[in-house]
Amino acid sequence: MSAPASPTPRRRLPSADRRQQILDGSELLFTRQGFEAISMGDIAAHLNISRPTVYAYFTSTADILGELLDLRLGEFEERLAPLLRDLHAQPRPFATILSQLIQERPLLTLLQSGSGPAFTERRLAVFHDLERRLHQHVTPPAGRTRVPYLLTCLTLLLQATATHAITANLTGAQTATLAETLDRFVQAGLQGTAEWPS
Repeated sequence: MSAPASPTPRRRLPSADRRQQILDGSELLFTRQGFEAISMGDIAAHLNISRPTVYAYFTSTADILGELLDLRLGEFEERLAPLLRDLHAQPRPFATILSQLIQERPLLTLLQSGSGPAFTERRLAVFHDLERRLHQHVTPPAGRTRVPYLLTCLTLLLQATATHAITANLTGAQTATLAETLDRFVQAGLQGTAEWPS
C-alpha cells in the first residue's frame, strides 16, 4: 500500500499579483456589501490569506479604496480623453459623454459603495481630481471659451450618475433618451454663457 500523498504546498504569488488579488477581492466586497461593512479581516478571509499578508500591502481599507478609485479613475480618464479633445466641436457632446459614463460600471459601482463621512469625503476628492484631469485634455477653441463651464457640468454629471443606482438599470433606449434630454438642458445653459469671458 502506497503512502498517502503529501498536501500540495500553496503557491506563493509574486508581489504584484498578490497586490492585484487583494485589490480585486476588496472591490468585490466593497461593492457587494458596502465599504463601511468590510474590514481587513474580511478581505483576508475572502481571499483565504492571512491578515498580516493584507497589511503587508495596505495599511487600511481606506488605503485600498483610495488605490481602487485612482485606478478606476485613470481608466475612465483614458477612455474619455479622446471625446474631450473635441468636446466643443461635437453637436451633442454631453449625450456622447453620458453614454460613456453609464458604461463605467466599475467606477460608478465603487463610488456608490459607501455613505459614511470618510467615504463621502473621498468621493468628493475623486470629483475634484477628475475636474483637474479633464482640464488637461480639453483643447479650448480660439477666442472666448466656455470650457470651465463645460467641465463643471461634466463633473456634476459624474456625481449625479455615480450617486444614483438607477442608471445601472437603464436600457439602451432609455440611456439614449436621458442622454439627449441632458444634452439639451446643458446646451440651453451654454447659450446663456455665450458672452462669458474666457
